[in-house]
Amino acid sequence: MAMNDKSVFTSVRGAAFLADANTALPSLKLFGLEVATVGETAKKYTNMGHLSVSDLPSFETSGGDATTKDTWNKSKFRTTYDSVTGKVTISSVQGDKETFKLMFDAAEITGGGTAVALDKVEQPKALFIYVEDTNTGEKFGIWIPNMSLAYSELPSLAQDDFNTFKLEGNIMTSTVLPKTKSGKAASIAFYDPDDYAKAA
Repeated sequence: MAMNDKSVFTSVRGAAFLADANTALPSLKLFGLEVATVGETAKKYTNMGHLSVSDLPSFETSGGDATTKDTWNKSKFRTTYDSVTGKVTISSVQGDKETFKLMFDAAEITGGGTAVALDKVEQPKALFIYVEDTNTGEKFGIWIPNMSLAYSELPSLAQDDFNTFKLEGNIMTSTVLPKTKSGKAASIAFYDPDDYAKAA
């Protein structure tokens, strides 16, 4: 690895875009902070709207514990790792019907209102997180082509900040990504500033 000053940046501003699971990613250059949709009508990514600046999208993994095995001849001969599961949490501050439908698989009530169930309903989605360091102009992207999206918790109300609406996506493997060097099925793609510079 070499020093790369362009790849040191902060997540000053950002946006999250959703599409149907395993929808191909359009050109990186089409994504922006206030872009409503990206891509063709049947294969478009839609901006989720206003997200929390104090609770940015976060990632979590579980599993992956290491087990080191001996042979009769040698100690610590080989290490294996348990399977790993991952999830992403997104906090929206945009409390409208479209957010409720996305979170809860909700239905509109005749005359007004939105009806939700507490049982979670899987929504297979693709997610692209667009990050921009407005101080340097550098851009960064995280693409999860296949995840199972549902609400994380009921709305959180606040007086000194915006109300928040949390969604949680369980990250799945995807057939639209190439396998890793070791032949593992991939789940996430990262796009650094150099990728943005080369994007068509």
